[in-house]
Amino acid sequence: MNRIKNLKARPILNSEGNWSIECYLALDNNQEAIVSVPQGISTGEEEKASVEVKKAINQIEKQIKPALQQAGELTQSRLDALLSQNPEWGSNSTLAVSAAFAKASGFFKLNQKPKLPRLMMIVFEGEKHGNPNLTIQEFMVVVDQIEKGVAFYQKTKKHLEAQKVITTVGSEGGFSPADFTDEDILKTMKDLGAVKIALDVAGNINPPTPASLLDIVRRYPIFSLEDPFPENQTQQWQEFFISAIQENPKLLIIGDDLTVTDSEKIKSGAEQKLFNAVIIKPNQQGTISAAVAAAKTAKTLGIKTIASHRGQETNDHWAADLALKIKADFVKFGAPARGERVAKYNRLLKLVGPAGD
Repeated sequence: MNRIKNLKARPILNSEGNWSIECYLALDNNQEAIVSVPQGISTGEEEKASVEVKKAINQIEKQIKPALQQAGELTQSRLDALLSQNPEWGSNSTLAVSAAFAKASGFFKLNQKPKLPRLMMIVFEGEKHGNPNLTIQEFMVVVDQIEKGVAFYQKTKKHLEAQKVITTVGSEGGFSPADFTDEDILKTMKDLGAVKIALDVAGNINPPTPASLLDIVRRYPIFSLEDPFPENQTQQWQEFFISAIQENPKLLIIGDDLTVTDSEKIKSGAEQKLFNAVIIKPNQQGTISAAVAAAKTAKTLGIKTIASHRGQETNDHWAADLALKIKADFVKFGAPARGERVAKYNRLLKLVGPAGD
């Protein structure tokens, strides 16, 4: 049990040049922590809303701090329950405090040597993250070692440079060639030897047809499809899940905007057979406990978990600690480029090693 001794917040810049929050928390046992929190670029309609940064800082220092100090001794679950009681508090306000408490109290500490999750490492990206002509938001290579993902990324860069293609990167470090189509990217990745390709379709933005996705699955080594359709088209999700799994029984259909790290939505979607994997993003619900609960619900139901970064990130690396804490099956931390993405990979390297040795 811990008591809040001090709690402060200040504005910082995130990876998109927008404002975010850094939070300082001190406990009465002299343990302290500083964390910063991310924000999405493309977001689900039912994510808990963030608030403007000045308002978030005011909420943390003028409202949340006295409420938590008055509460006395706290565990992570009790703190997060208190943070969830006020619907006016933004997800960025509550997550900043929740993550800082988790770090200061030792919640992220592991009792045994962790296993390295498999990596969904971005190579190309588009839509709101880069080239808007692309209808697929993220093109990732799935690997079991960080070195393998880095090697494929560097191999792709050399290939593009040899073709005189400008290797400008998007929001999460993936290449985003201006003249490439979805087909160009898929063909390039296949030709360069990708044996497992993960796609974030971001179906809320440019909804594809089921036929077009099945065609891609047939012609390329597709490992997973994230958010294939808009979150409100559950019948289409259900019908596609049945046909896609018949086409490839090992294919992962991943819920993100559909499930928004919500235990009840994960349970309901699993019962309807809409997906067999889910994204875990703490800021979608605003507390560490909610993210842990969502991951536990998924695992209980046999649903794979993917711990994820956000489009607007910071140089903090606690997302990697959380991924190991929940024993995520996969992580999505972007490309092995841009400091805010590399910070998470370097944290995994420190805690686990390149291959989990």
